[in-house]
Amino acid sequence: MLPDKEREVSVSLTLALLDAMRLAGEAEPEALLGELGIDARLLERPENRISFDQQQALWQQAVQRCGSPEFGLQFARAIQPASFGLVGYMVMNCGTIDACLDVIVEYQFLAGQGGSFVRSECDGYPALEYHAVNADDAVTAHRVVAMFASIVALGRWLAGDAYVPLRLQLCVLPGDKPAPFSEYFHCPVAGGSSANRLVFSPEVLALPIPHASAELLALLTERADRVLATPALEPGVAARVAGLMASQLTQTLPAKQAIASQMGMSERTLQRRLQEEGTSYQRLLDQTRHQLALELLGNREISLATVAGQLGFAEPSAFYRAFRKWQGVTPGDYRQGLEAGRSR
Repeated sequence: MLPDKEREVSVSLTLALLDAMRLAGEAEPEALLGELGIDARLLERPENRISFDQQQALWQQAVQRCGSPEFGLQFARAIQPASFGLVGYMVMNCGTIDACLDVIVEYQFLAGQGGSFVRSECDGYPALEYHAVNADDAVTAHRVVAMFASIVALGRWLAGDAYVPLRLQLCVLPGDKPAPFSEYFHCPVAGGSSANRLVFSPEVLALPIPHASAELLALLTERADRVLATPALEPGVAARVAGLMASQLTQTLPAKQAIASQMGMSERTLQRRLQEEGTSYQRLLDQTRHQLALELLGNREISLATVAGQLGFAEPSAFYRAFRKWQGVTPGDYRQGLEAGRSR
């Protein structure tokens, strides 16, 4: 288990928390960032991360300033699938709600490490439990509600109004009035439970997700596996840089200065640490581009020009030259070879 000081949270969830504060009437919640030691520049890219301690401190300020026991519900109202980053895009392409919950449980730490979701059962019914970090902190009850309310908001966004849990059981109910929570969840809500638990019927878990793409889910899962596994297997600086590159590359070309800032070090220090591990920033970038190129070329729906653009090449010709250097063949020839292998 990670020590609290090593836990991190995607700033996409920080952005949702700031939006929730605005919905609750806080005019300029960003003013709190400096007080809490959060670099506002990190919020410019939703896949960046801050420490869990910083996120928890922001939660404490949010609950204190907004003064409502229902603030966790406001958080869920500010949530979109993209707020969960890569995990959000994955659940959008799952076949059923049941598969969505499996993805959330397996890949949740890509979004944040403030707690953990676990599949369980309650009186013979399937359930989803949330085990929060800092369970004895007064603000944690609000975070727990926010997490479950976000799961329900996401489920309704994916499957519509038929997404209705059987009941929500909480260790601690914020405030003393369950009615607003029952109204939001469309089911009984009560505190005093031995675990924080959202209970479902099998029929709800079987609900289909319209427009889900199995091919896109496979592509996203490969990327998630790489991002999730790399730091755990190789906790060095090079592995962390590669993980950041992989999570950002298809949106923009990661700059060395930006990656160094995300890792809390200067550009010169980053360069020195990479040299100590026998690599360089450019070499890691080339390796990450190469692996992503192989992944994207496996999807026939993505044009070669689009692949080049997603990998940060200004011109397709530059991508073609780089790929030939990496793989020994052109991107088109590589894709044709894949298709020939599939047709055998």
